[in-house]
Amino acid sequence: MSNDTLTVIVDAAAILWGLLALLQIVDVVTGRQLRRAGRAVGTRDRDRLLAWTIISCSIVLVLIMFGTVIASRLVLDHGQPWFGAALMLGLAGVGSACAILAVRALRRPESGYATLLDKLRAAEGVRLSRGRVKDFRRWLDTIDERERDVRRTVMVGRWVRVIPPITGLVLVLAATLLWLGDGVDVWIPILTIAAPVLSTAFSIIGARLSLSRNLAVHAVHQKQRNEIIETIDELERRAPRKASGLTDRVSRALAILREQQHTGTTPPIP
Repeated sequence: MSNDTLTVIVDAAAILWGLLALLQIVDVVTGRQLRRAGRAVGTRDRDRLLAWTIISCSIVLVLIMFGTVIASRLVLDHGQPWFGAALMLGLAGVGSACAILAVRALRRPESGYATLLDKLRAAEGVRLSRGRVKDFRRWLDTIDERERDVRRTVMVGRWVRVIPPITGLVLVLAATLLWLGDGVDVWIPILTIAAPVLSTAFSIIGARLSLSRNLAVHAVHQKQRNEIIETIDELERRAPRKASGLTDRVSRALAILREQQHTGTTPPIP
């Protein structure tokens, strides 16, 4: 492999590792804050979501700026206006999609235990129909099903914490090969060793903070769920019930009334 190719690999791996390391730092900082506030956290982590949205949009913005420079050079320096225009159009689409996803993520309504508990607290002292109480119970079942589906979240978290160390190892390997080919000084591959070491440390710290946070949030959710069940049971006991045999008694009373009216209006037989 030529030194030019190794240089491109080293540069690309260094840039990618820098972005991933920045994401790991955000994960560690927000994870530490949420662990401290774990006992008060709700179904959604607004601060964490806002931080990840900002950093992701910032990375996309940097990539768009880099792509804009390339598209400008295609148009002005290389005389390829069609490729430059196509690249500009693609960058505009990426920026628009990123903005739409960010708005949807930030405006997504809450629908967890805390929201349901607030709705039930607002209904205290009111006699709700049995159908409305059943709606609350179905809402609770839906939240329970969503809380049990944690496989996707766990898998995404594992990939986020595994990719940065792998990228750091690629950086070290490419820098070592470049040094063996007399392309760089020896201090370059030695310096790159810090990349996988730091990424591994950030991954371990992030995993520990995530586990601690998840345990705290699980304890809060269980407390909220128990209170929800007690409130729903209380609302169900206060819900109006149909009297047993009421329809039969009303029908019998109407029949007697019609019979009396018929007897009172029938003319006497001479």
